[in-house]
Amino acid sequence: MNMDEIRKVANHPMWHDGERSVLEFCYPVPVTPWQAGYRTLRGWKSLAERHIVDKKIAPYTLVDSVPEDELYEMGVFWCAKSPQSHMGPFLNAVDFLVPDGTPILAAAEGEIVELVEDNTEWGDGDRYRDTLNFMTLVHQSGELTQYCHLAKNSVSQLGLRVGSGIKQGQRIATVGKTGWTDRDHLHFLVFRDDKKNLENPFGFKSLVPRFTLL
Repeated sequence: MNMDEIRKVANHPMWHDGERSVLEFCYPVPVTPWQAGYRTLRGWKSLAERHIVDKKIAPYTLVDSVPEDELYEMGVFWCAKSPQSHMGPFLNAVDFLVPDGTPILAAAEGEIVELVEDNTEWGDGDRYRDTLNFMTLVHQSGELTQYCHLAKNSVSQLGLRVGSGIKQGQRIATVGKTGWTDRDHLHFLVFRDDKKNLENPFGFKSLVPRFTLL
């Protein structure tokens, strides 16, 4: 998908109507760092403020350099907007600022319908889009969820593959920098089919996710 084409229609009202998901999703990472295997009683927000991305390539914490109007709180997490990539059909994506190695959980019961997990490259710029590891699940409502920036082979190491049935809250992957990114995070997207909308040239539309605690 060409980002230049997305940028041309990014301001179209169809993306900005605030349509919410039918399903209520659990958070796609454990609610506390302790549950994720981190030996700390500090919360995710504190961990994000202290965690160094990469001492050589990117010596800053997960929240450093994120503009104030792009950084926001969602429950116990710091999240970030990305004007460069969260636009058009991807407008309502959520970037959870959590360290590499964080377990990724299925936000709802579903089936894996798409999986790429053999990449290792990452960097700041859309030329890295083709080195992204990601997974897509379809749910009974017809909505889909997508989990991006996965560690290499972290899905198959759990015995999962395309066609695997998944329970809500089940571990499905691990966060790891791949693709277009400059810091550790999980990019999470809820979307639906929109092929019948002739104004939408991309055939899908992101939804504002509704979250609930398990």
